[in-house]
Order: sequence, then C-alpha cells, then structure tokens
Amino acid sequence: MTSHLNAPSSGPAPRPAPPPSAGPLPHDYGVTRLVLLPRDPRWMHTYWEVAPYTWEEVRRQFGDAIDRGRSVLRLHADHGTQKQSFDVDIAIEARNWYVFSPRGDGHWHAELGLVLPDGRFVLLAISNTIRLPAGQVSDQVDEKWGVLKAEWERLFELSGGGRLGAGSLDIAKMLAQRWELMRGISSFSGIPTSPGGASWGRPPVRHKGFWLVADCEVVVYGATEPDATVTFQGRPVTLNPDGTFSFRFAFPDGEQAFPIQATNHDGDLSRFIEFKVQRQTRKGQE
Repeated sequence: MTSHLNAPSSGPAPRPAPPPSAGPLPHDYGVTRLVLLPRDPRWMHTYWEVAPYTWEEVRRQFGDAIDRGRSVLRLHADHGTQKQSFDVDIAIEARNWYVFSPRGDGHWHAELGLVLPDGRFVLLAISNTIRLPAGQVSDQVDEKWGVLKAEWERLFELSGGGRLGAGSLDIAKMLAQRWELMRGISSFSGIPTSPGGASWGRPPVRHKGFWLVADCEVVVYGATEPDATVTFQGRPVTLNPDGTFSFRFAFPDGEQAFPIQATNHDGDLSRFIEFKVQRQTRKGQE
C-alpha cells in the first residue's frame, strides 16, 4: 500500500471562503443620545436619537402637551468672559442638523428638547462639549513658521484637503488664484521665479528694481431662516438653501458701511446688523 503525504495539487489553490456579511447598519440603536461635532469656525453638525423609552417618560410627565411642543436645539456657548444661549428650530424626525455659530471659538454644548406652548422646556438629551476653532488668522508671526508653497501643497493633500467642505475648498482655490496672480506680477516685473515657486530657501538675487504689491478684500457672511428676506446695502440677497449668504469684493481706501437686514417670512419680525470698516493705505520706501 502506497500513501502520499503533502502531495501537491494539480489544480489552482482553493480560495478562502468570504467572511459572512455583517448586514446593513441598523436605523437606530435604541439609546437616547445627542452628538455635537465641530465643522469649521462658523458651523457645527449634530445628530441624535430619541429612544421609545424617553418618549414614554416624557409623555407620562407632560401628557399630550408634547404633541403641541416646538422641537429645538438649545445651544450653549462659553467664551470665557461671555456666555450665550439660543434656540434653533428643527425637525426632530430629521435626526441631524447643521447649526450656524454667530461667533467662532469657545466651548459649546447642545440640548435637544421641546418648547411647550406655555414656555416650559422639556429636555430630551444633552450633547458632548466641543471647542470651535478660532475664526481668525493666528497671531503667531514668527518667521520660523513660514511654509513654502511646495510644502503647503503636500501638507494640504496629506490632511485630506481634497475632501474638505465647499467653504474650505473655496478658500483653497482663492489662495491658489492669489499665488498665480503674484507669480504673474513677478514675471511681468522682471523678477525670476523658480519652477517650484519662489526660491525663498536661497539668498535673494539683488536687482536695481525692487517692488512690493499687496491688496485686501472684504468678506461678509451670515445666516438666517431659509425663507427670510435679506437685503445688503439696500439690495435684495439670494440665500442659499440652508439660509446662508456671503459676499466678497474689493475694498478701496475710505470708510464703508455694510448694513444687513433680514425679515421673516410673515413680515412681522426683522433683524438688523451693520458693519462699518475703514481702510487707509500708506506707501513709502526706505
């Protein structure tokens, strides 16, 4: 009798069986919770789930009054010396919502609840606490933090810049356009540039013609109810579907006033904000 141990197979090696499918994610988890996430200095995203046991307890305490309640997210902000709270009307069945922050920075948390006809607030869930990034340029101006264009592009890609939100992508495009504009001015002025950008890592080549160009623009943005009527400097404004708006334009020397007025859909409530800014350009040489 002949036995064959570890005899090689003449056919292809068998493939391992695929792991069993985990199936689709559940629609809910049966746990009441509210999660708050920072999106950028002006926007937060929140999502929630209200389990049946929470609704049963709320109905036991407040009865049918909850059916006439108004669903809101109550936002609380701590800016150190200043605190603020405000309500955002929501559709609680949506289960997620974007919230506009009237002021960047600070610690934020939210409460999901109902405002009853008599003004009482029925708490359903409390979120975690987040810190919004500061909506301003860093005051760190030490030259050791300078980043060359090639390094900036590499860091931008590694950080997932191509997957950022529309607002951040617009800013990235604007920076790229400004870079190309400055390159064009350099070429026109006879100042050579390297293929990868300015050669800041090497000693500068001295030229008889030395130049400097700079400018500034104004960006105004905000948000209100999506069905509101908004005017900017007396002219009507077309809102985005979520109620946001923004403008960007040149800012010449002098004083400018930027009045913004919003009126609700019924026409009986109005809010007004006005910015006054001044530009004074000084030029010289030493």
